[in-house]
Amino acid sequence: MIRSTFRLAPGIGPWFESRLWNAGVRRWAELPGAPDTAISPRLRPRLADAVARAEVALAAGDAEALAAMLPRAERWRLYAAFAADAAFLDVESDGEDLTCVAVLDRNGPRIFVAGRDLDRFPEATGGWKLLVTFNGAAFDVPALRRAFPGWRPPLAHVDLYVLWRRLGHAGGLKRLEAETGVGRPPHLHGLTGRDAVRLWRAHQAGEAGALRLLAEYNLLDAVNLRPLMDLGYNRMIERLRLPAEPVPVSERGDVRYDVTKLLLALD
Repeated sequence: MIRSTFRLAPGIGPWFESRLWNAGVRRWAELPGAPDTAISPRLRPRLADAVARAEVALAAGDAEALAAMLPRAERWRLYAAFAADAAFLDVESDGEDLTCVAVLDRNGPRIFVAGRDLDRFPEATGGWKLLVTFNGAAFDVPALRRAFPGWRPPLAHVDLYVLWRRLGHAGGLKRLEAETGVGRPPHLHGLTGRDAVRLWRAHQAGEAGALRLLAEYNLLDAVNLRPLMDLGYNRMIERLRLPAEPVPVSERGDVRYDVTKLLLALD
């Protein structure tokens, strides 16, 4: 997908990009042969320079540089190129402070818990090139930046709340899971962010099993973002008729990942 993206410079919008594709210019390598009817002499050198810089960035695995060239709403196009170095993240709070941060990256699923190892979160993010959240631009990322003032998220950030709204979805993460068939285990059905606050307070009061249930809920929020990202990426390609191949869709989180050891460690 990224090699078929031409929205890399000011003045190159969706209409112009579509005109290039319709003229048969569907990849960066085909730009030099673009007919004058598809690109004006004024824009040609500007776009050629942007594509050259994007080629260098992609060859270097520099998602940051590519993200800086793309409109924020189009950074989802980086996913296929950087999926191996993507991180799927979800946080919980007690209304003020962070309580848990669940992460899925190339090292597998992990959870950081307040009073245990939450302070280790920033050091675990060093290799991330692309961040995937659900409503993270409004909640998760600001909460993390308040908790860790020196931490900076990857510029390549895909907020699935925004992406799926473009696809016609209206609602929260649990509703999206239900609509797409991603789902979660029956014992987690019906739990919400309010329950996460309640479970944390129950844990602080000494209630057995409260932290484990909270952690499992948080982990499923994170690991289910992967199949939702896969599906969203593929549906955007289909909806916009983009010249790109779909990505394989991962299984839902509780099927693909066994988090039992992580949960046992909290007992």
